[in-house]
Amino acid sequence: MWLVFYIVVVVYLLAVVAWVGGALFNDLAKRKAVGWVLVGSWLVFVAAMLFLIQSLTVFVIAISVLAVIAIFIWLTQKPSHDRQWEPNSSVLPRFEINGDRIVAIDVRNSQYRSATDYDLCHEDREYRISELVGVDAAIVFWGSELICHPMAIFDFGNDRHLCISIEARYQVGQPYDVFRSIYRQYEIMYVVSDERDAILRRIKFSQGDFYLYRMQTDREFAQKLFLEYVEATNKLFDRPKWYHGLVTNCSTTIMFQRKEKVRWSWRMFINGTFDRLLYERGFLFDEISFQELKARSKINDLARPLELEDFSRTIRKDLPGFEQPDPANEGR
Repeated sequence: MWLVFYIVVVVYLLAVVAWVGGALFNDLAKRKAVGWVLVGSWLVFVAAMLFLIQSLTVFVIAISVLAVIAIFIWLTQKPSHDRQWEPNSSVLPRFEINGDRIVAIDVRNSQYRSATDYDLCHEDREYRISELVGVDAAIVFWGSELICHPMAIFDFGNDRHLCISIEARYQVGQPYDVFRSIYRQYEIMYVVSDERDAILRRIKFSQGDFYLYRMQTDREFAQKLFLEYVEATNKLFDRPKWYHGLVTNCSTTIMFQRKEKVRWSWRMFINGTFDRLLYERGFLFDEISFQELKARSKINDLARPLELEDFSRTIRKDLPGFEQPDPANEGR
């Protein structure tokens, strides 16, 4: 019993000391060389306290008090829209709603020659909520099967698709780093884009495995989900918010923005099996096994050679769960 207690205490102390050290390095020193000096000083200070304080209880209390002070200072940092953003993160989208009519302002529709060489383009697009017929789940993997990036692609018919992706907002010269993301290093943003922008950039230049699934839901669900994204996008436009790699990320934020109660699962945090979770909860095409569904839903080879013409229809052709419309009846 005492052994378990001491193990818990040691794990707690190591976690606290490591977190404070990370906060000093990432948030206070902004990952500059002085950060290593701060971290080294912090570790020397902890070692000195451990040597001077004879009571384990007093030592734990002292470290906890210092950690609370550090957390208080950490929480005083405020997110901002006013930073030197990377071009692709420079413009925050928003929506204007007038009854059934909705205008998506600053939809990104860039043309990419490489991941860093592109013609940045934003445009306004008009939709009607009543014309929203469905929603697709787009899932991207980069190497590790433990982590994915989910996106929602809303289908307004006649090959009109709008992608909304919840992402970290990057400053100039600031790459994504999982360890950095648990500190206050990124703001969060909703990227509203043409689906070609969202798909081709990732498939052609980011070496990601891209899967496209049709959500097996009715129009009412799709419309509710879309309006939740719209509301969350507008709230973020008005008030910046921090991105956190574990708590406020591309998948947990979807859960938190939902108006209806969502059954919690650890797979929303370690989200590499997010598509399997959707399958098990009946949101994806289930007339075949999940393994077969996933294998047949990968669109890299379909999308890579395409550019603009007939993009949406072509990448969905023969994908399980998608009903192919009759071109003769479209627009009627």
